[in-house]
Amino acid sequence: MAAQRTVVTSLPSNAQSVPFGHDDIGVSELPSAGYAQTEVLLSGVAAGEAYTTRALLRHPADRACFSGVVLVEPMHWAGVRSVWRATRRVLVSGGHAWAEIASQSTSPQRLKSFDPVRYADVTLADVADDAGPAEASIGADAAAGHTFESVRLESDAFQARWHRSTVQSAEIIAHFADALREGATPLTGVTHVFLGGLSQSGGVTRAFATDHHRHVSREHPIFDGYLPMASGGEALTDLDVPVVELLGESELEELRARYVLPGQVRGFSHRRADSPRYRLYEVAGMGHTDSRDDPPPRSQAALPGGRRWSRFPNAHAVHFAWNALLRWVRDGTEPPHGCVIDTDQCGRILRDEHGHALGGLRSPYLDVPVVQVSAIAGAGAEWSCGSELVFDEARLLGLYGSESAYRSRVGACLDELVAEGYYLTDDAVDYLSRATWTK
Repeated sequence: MAAQRTVVTSLPSNAQSVPFGHDDIGVSELPSAGYAQTEVLLSGVAAGEAYTTRALLRHPADRACFSGVVLVEPMHWAGVRSVWRATRRVLVSGGHAWAEIASQSTSPQRLKSFDPVRYADVTLADVADDAGPAEASIGADAAAGHTFESVRLESDAFQARWHRSTVQSAEIIAHFADALREGATPLTGVTHVFLGGLSQSGGVTRAFATDHHRHVSREHPIFDGYLPMASGGEALTDLDVPVVELLGESELEELRARYVLPGQVRGFSHRRADSPRYRLYEVAGMGHTDSRDDPPPRSQAALPGGRRWSRFPNAHAVHFAWNALLRWVRDGTEPPHGCVIDTDQCGRILRDEHGHALGGLRSPYLDVPVVQVSAIAGAGAEWSCGSELVFDEARLLGLYGSESAYRSRVGACLDELVAEGYYLTDDAVDYLSRATWTK
C-alpha cells in the first residue's frame, strides 16, 4: 500500500445544501463550543482505480484551541456516525478533532440518497453490497425458522461478501490519514491521528489494524493508535502502537444466542492478555447502542413487562477508553489492567442477586443499582439499546434505607473507580448529578 498523493477539495455548506450528518446529535451545540464543521472531497487512486469520496471534520474554529489530535471514524456500512455520538463530549472538552471518512462501498449510496447533486462526484470502484448481515432474521426467533447457528453463518457470509465488495476502503483510510498529517485538509496543526470504530466500523478498524497497519510504508505509523469498539473477532496481535478495545456485555454470544442475533464476536476468541501495547475492556451491563440521552422513538410501552430503554452510561465507558488510549500515546501513561466479564467453565456469564453480570469494567449503574438492566432489549428493531426495570420503593428502601444514603454509596463507588483509573472525573461528576430514585 504505497503512499498516494490525494487531492482535497472543500465543499460549501449553505441553506440549500448541507452535509450528510448535519443533524447528528451534538452538532447544533458546536458553534457555542467554539467548533466548526468542514466537509471536503478526497480524490486519489486506490486498488489501482480512481476514487472520489467525502470526509467530514468537526474541529475547533480557532486553530489556536486545537490540541493537534484527530480521531478518524470510517463511515459505518449503514451511514451512521457511532463514534462521534459516543465521544463528542470528551473530544470537544479536550479541543480534539473528529473526522469521518466515507471509505466503504455503500458510502456513495448513502451520500447520494441524501443529496445527489452535492455528492454527484463521489465515486468508488467497489461493488456495493447493501444486503446487510442476516437482515431478515435480526430479532427473529426459532418459530420463524431461524436458529442462532443459521444467523451466525449468515453473518460470517456477509463479512466475507463485504470484504470482497469494498476493496478500496483501507487505502482510502490511509490516504486520508496522510492528508491530515500533511496539512492537505483545512485542519492544520495535526500531531496525532487515531482510528476508531463502533460495531461494523469497529470491525473495519480491527481489520485495518490487523491487515494493513504493518504493510503501510511510512516514516511514521499511519495511525498513532486504534480504538475498536463493539466489534470482535480473533484476538488482535501487538502492533508498534497502542490498541484499546472496548466491548459491551451485549456483544457476548450468550446474550446474542438468546435473541437469535448476529454479531462479530465468536465465543471468547477475541480475549487476550494485557501487553505493553494492548488492553481489552468488557463492560458489564453495556448495550450495543447508547440510549441514555437519545432513546429510540419507539414507545417504551412496546417493551415487555413495564420496562424502559436502558439509561446505562455507555458514553462514560467510551470516554474512559479514549482517554486511556490518548494518554498512552501522548505521555506514555499505561492504562489500568484490562478486565473481562466473569464466566463459568461453560462460558455462561456469572451474575449477582440483581441479575447483573460480574467482572468486567464496572459502573455504579450495576454496583449501586436502582434498576435491573438487560444489555439487550429483546427481539425487535431496537434490540441494541438495552432495557431496564426500575426497582420499586420498597426494594430501594431495603437496599439503601434512604435516597441520601444511596447517593453516598454512589459517590463512594465513583471515588474508587476514579482512583483506580477506570472513570473520568468529569463523568463521575455528571453521574452523581443525575443519581436519583425518581423516574
